[in-house]
Amino acid sequence: MAGRRAGLLGRVVGYDPEPQATAAAIRQGVIDEVAVSPETAVRGASLALLAAPVRSLRPLLARLAPALAPDTTVIDVGSVKQALVGAAETELPAGQFVGCHPMAGAEFSGVVAADADIFAGRVCFVCPPQNARAECIAAAHAFWIGLGCQTVAIDPAVHDRLMAAQSHLPHVAAFALAAALAPEMPFLDNTTSVASPTTSLRDTTRIAASGPAVWRDILLANASHVLPLIEYLGGRVHEIARAVAANDGEALDRILSAGQACRQRLVKE
Repeated sequence: MAGRRAGLLGRVVGYDPEPQATAAAIRQGVIDEVAVSPETAVRGASLALLAAPVRSLRPLLARLAPALAPDTTVIDVGSVKQALVGAAETELPAGQFVGCHPMAGAEFSGVVAADADIFAGRVCFVCPPQNARAECIAAAHAFWIGLGCQTVAIDPAVHDRLMAAQSHLPHVAAFALAAALAPEMPFLDNTTSVASPTTSLRDTTRIAASGPAVWRDILLANASHVLPLIEYLGGRVHEIARAVAANDGEALDRILSAGQACRQRLVKE
């Protein structure tokens, strides 16, 4: 939708394994034609954009390779880059792949949640493999800039470590927090309040509305970076629990103040 509005796209062919998704895309004018397979979708394309759970991308590249024209640029929008960029050098030896990650996500998924304004003013990380052709890298930058993004070239390993801290761990915390309320759900369901849900609950669990299949793959694909952070988060929660159990106000002050200080450094209001 954003690409059409910016005049970047001609005919758009789409494929999705769920027929209802492509039907909705046709109804909303997102795509012009539904392909019967990923291979038929990319035949003759100047640009192929892959938007799928990250662990499915390497086998998808392998499927697409024989169907791609020599001048097709292939990009993705995945949240984990190092393994995929390395795999692309094997699966697409012609250097057509350029890893991309637009920092423009929302908690809602699917074409029905599409927003043509979502890329305006956002950053898109560009992570080309070492064998990527210069013209493909240029095409990737031009595409995202045309959608209103600022593009930033970044090493894939640095990208994955950065995302583990700034995106993946916050999603873990939000999902865990929402799940931790399960024992209270019967009470909460039966207790009406004009303040429900509270702002704090809405804000801290918003991203737990994201697609579980997408985040399952992200966490598994970036385990080396995110797992130590998850374990450290668990330690901080246990510290708070011990302090509350011991009625230790001084310990709570230290833990909560440390969290406040980090938040103030990370987020500039």
